[in-house]
Amino acid sequence: MKYFIFLLISTLYFSAYADSRAIKITNNSKNIEQRVALVIGNNNYRGVLSKLSNPINDARSIRDILKQRGFEVIYHEDTTKRGMRDSLNQFYKAIKRGGVGMFYFSGHGIEVDGQNYLIPVDAKIEAKSDTEFEAIALNRITKRMQNVGNRLNIVVLDACRNDPFSRSVGTGGLAKVEPIGMFVSYSTGAGSVASDGAVGGHGLFTESLIKHMKQGLDLRDVFQQTRAEVYAKSNEKQFPAIYDQTINGRFYFTQPTGSSPKITEDIRPVVVTHSKPREEYSSPKEVDNSIDISSYPVNKIPPKRTFVKEEEPEKYDHPPEDYRSVVGYD
Repeated sequence: MKYFIFLLISTLYFSAYADSRAIKITNNSKNIEQRVALVIGNNNYRGVLSKLSNPINDARSIRDILKQRGFEVIYHEDTTKRGMRDSLNQFYKAIKRGGVGMFYFSGHGIEVDGQNYLIPVDAKIEAKSDTEFEAIALNRITKRMQNVGNRLNIVVLDACRNDPFSRSVGTGGLAKVEPIGMFVSYSTGAGSVASDGAVGGHGLFTESLIKHMKQGLDLRDVFQQTRAEVYAKSNEKQFPAIYDQTINGRFYFTQPTGSSPKITEDIRPVVVTHSKPREEYSSPKEVDNSIDISSYPVNKIPPKRTFVKEEEPEKYDHPPEDYRSVVGYD
């Protein structure tokens, strides 16, 4: 009896152990691709750079929607140069684990000699030539992200404000970039400027971007539809830039639900027609190869193949000869 009880307890224990291992295996098989984002919003600039109204509002909204969609978010606002470097290093280490990395910056950005710079709030820039030493070069950020070797990297910059060192209003913006394997978008085209928006609200670009990130759209469609909406709402003055150099697969901020998206292309099969009924070609049959000569001129009638029976030699019927008149004939 004791042996039977021991055997029963052992069986139940191992059964429970096996079930727990099965549960672990099932959970591991459902791992979701890692998503890491660095989000920075800078409002309160010092020195010659003007303070901005909405970058922090924009950054907070981007932070919230990314968290809701499974991103591990590193977030900072009104960041100094040292703070930006530290947060970037933290970001580089996080995306080394693979998956998708996204960098969003809203604040002042300046282009100097074809290079783009993102400006921390404590930058001491008295002349445009100081930018190289006081700001963070965008190309250094994109190169570090490229070298990590994760599946996809996204860079979004709402940093195309007026150049404070230009005497002309409405000049500034950023230079074009096309880093291989990355998706980059500016709030407006290269060399153009974007409005900061009404105080206490959102910039036009980020407001539209958030709207489309909530929809079940592919990455490219999110930014294409954002571009179209911003262009229309700005009376064709602001046209967001998109530099798509991605390589590996699609990406959705929000997974699509329901039926597959409607295909607008005409993909109907081409119908091939024959001059003769299809049945004539289904099996070999005797075909009439005779040539119709009715449409040819008389003097250009094509030769017609005919079978000519070989002629037999002509036969002559001679009457029987009478040899009785010959001398010596008996």
